[in-house]
Amino acid sequence: MTAPIQTDVLNLRGSFPGAGSEAEPLAARSFDRMVADVRVGTRSRIGVTVHLTMAEAEIAWRAFEAEAVGLGFQNFDWLKAWFSQVGEAEGVEPAIVIVSLDGVPVMLAPFGIERRYGQRCLVWLGGRFADYKAPMLARDFETQVTPDQFAVMWDKIRRHLPAHDFIALENQPPHIGLSINPFASLNGETAPDDGYVFPLPASYEEFTQTFRPATRRADRAKERKLEALGRLEFKIAETPDEARLMVADILDRKATQLRAQGIHSIFEDAGYRAAYVALAALPPKRKMLQVAMLTLDGEFLSGSIAHFRQGHATLMVHTYEPTHARMSPGRLHLLKLINASIEEGHKIYDLSVGYAAYKDSFCDEPMPLSNYVVAAKPWGLAAASAERAKLGLKRRVKSSDTLMGWLRGWRLRSSGA
Repeated sequence: MTAPIQTDVLNLRGSFPGAGSEAEPLAARSFDRMVADVRVGTRSRIGVTVHLTMAEAEIAWRAFEAEAVGLGFQNFDWLKAWFSQVGEAEGVEPAIVIVSLDGVPVMLAPFGIERRYGQRCLVWLGGRFADYKAPMLARDFETQVTPDQFAVMWDKIRRHLPAHDFIALENQPPHIGLSINPFASLNGETAPDDGYVFPLPASYEEFTQTFRPATRRADRAKERKLEALGRLEFKIAETPDEARLMVADILDRKATQLRAQGIHSIFEDAGYRAAYVALAALPPKRKMLQVAMLTLDGEFLSGSIAHFRQGHATLMVHTYEPTHARMSPGRLHLLKLINASIEEGHKIYDLSVGYAAYKDSFCDEPMPLSNYVVAAKPWGLAAASAERAKLGLKRRVKSSDTLMGWLRGWRLRSSGA
């Protein structure tokens, strides 16, 4: 079901008017009159369409994402795989918003409604399958809509959304490509986790020069030691069948690695595993995943699952076999992934969300993310407050080495690992 297009007349050259009640009905305005308004820049007409199913949004979504600035986590194929295998079973109701100015789409926001604390909560689609959550934007969105104007636009969008009691928009990056994320301009709070992103130079040789000479020597020495033990091979899946088999193996190993740390992960969940396999099975023209393994005489050393979009490669899953941990097969694997990305012409490499010690050697500064959690109705205040408190506690724990050490110990004791 698709909600009817709602329109308001908004002044995009200055402050938005306080209300859209002065606007003539769309049917009463001639095409020539609308074009004239656009040309003089006096007023622009905003249209809001809300799609309540993935199927109804698909055609418009695919058409927009082909030209828009966006992250792979908001591609239709990515979120369709998650929704089919996870979201629908969890009772998430899509509310996919497409915003247009003068009939031209400028933003796609893949929202959903889910239940939290017994209330209806507005969220970004994707759950734990989307490390970053954000809209897709027209390339000229920033030149058309200022942050102040977006705040008014956001208020209008909310009025057209299905009923919800509070809002929890989490893990929002400050930028989408080179564009500012307009949702980051809302009055949010710092998320518990950071992202780890860095630019890629034109050549791998230039990239390696960012490391100290001693680090470069150590990397070469460890690779030579592994090569002395047998045939060392780095392989990226070339076909969907090959990718599916490698994905299943990598997810098994990652789940085992995390379980040994007392962590129950999405890699043990049948729905999330099925979503990864569905993405691996996409035809070549819609390929999103880069699945890779490092092997020694055919035996697994390290594996990874990444995705790429618009020159931005994002590593989501990375695991290694501890048998040869002293020779850093995980780091060697990552260096080979980065080399492959540089050869493909990628401009950005993203180690995704969450701290790990190895990320510090690649990223100068972590990228802060934001959460926007507010009540939408008076009866949503308690739920919004509880959600903010939960996220605040999580942020406090993750920023403290002492508390994180206690948490790791508790997980191990609780799991019996």
